[in-house]
Amino acid sequence: MAYTDNRRPADRAASVAGVIAVHAALGYVLVIGLRATGMIPADDPPLVGTTVVDPLPLPPPPPPEPAPREQNRPNTSQIHVPDTVVTLNPAPSDVEVTEMLPPPGDFVAPSPGPVIMPSPGPAPRPLADPVAAAARNDPGGWITQADYRTSWIARGWAGTAGFRLAIGRDGRVEECRITRSTGHTALDQATCALVTRRARFEPARDGAGEKVAGSYASSVLWQIPD
Repeated sequence: MAYTDNRRPADRAASVAGVIAVHAALGYVLVIGLRATGMIPADDPPLVGTTVVDPLPLPPPPPPEPAPREQNRPNTSQIHVPDTVVTLNPAPSDVEVTEMLPPPGDFVAPSPGPVIMPSPGPAPRPLADPVAAAARNDPGGWITQADYRTSWIARGWAGTAGFRLAIGRDGRVEECRITRSTGHTALDQATCALVTRRARFEPARDGAGEKVAGSYASSVLWQIPD
């Protein structure tokens, strides 16, 4: 039975091209395999009309095995220390101690040297007895009947006023204090006011005769005149 080829020229050309491509691929695989086995050197020029692909790099060689380490061997050497006897409390040496006394003889005392006597100073001034402040004017004139006011007489105010004065070094009264009251404030105040203004004194003196502050005490009788 006869068959008729009904394929077109274009289909035949495609089939031919496919066959050529298959042959080229087979040739490439063959060349790569030969180079990998070393049968074909890698530096040979490639075949004309084929595509050359660089072969895959070979794996690196394995690292060398480390040298075995030497194990630490125990030190078998021994140190011998000789026995030493140490004495901590040595026996004291027998030494006799004898107290030495100087030979008897005449004892000569050292000379004390010249003695300097202090020269006598000025003789101290003899002390005198302290002197109290004394009135220089008449105490009877410090307060008089003329100082009695009519209103005090009309009220019948009377009594004795005791007072103490502080005397300065100039003989003047510096302070007056009532030590005994008449019972009437007006009479007590009049007593200190009049005595402070009118009294004069010789100032007190100490044992050396120097003027010092002193005091003076007295009293006055306020009596209604007849």
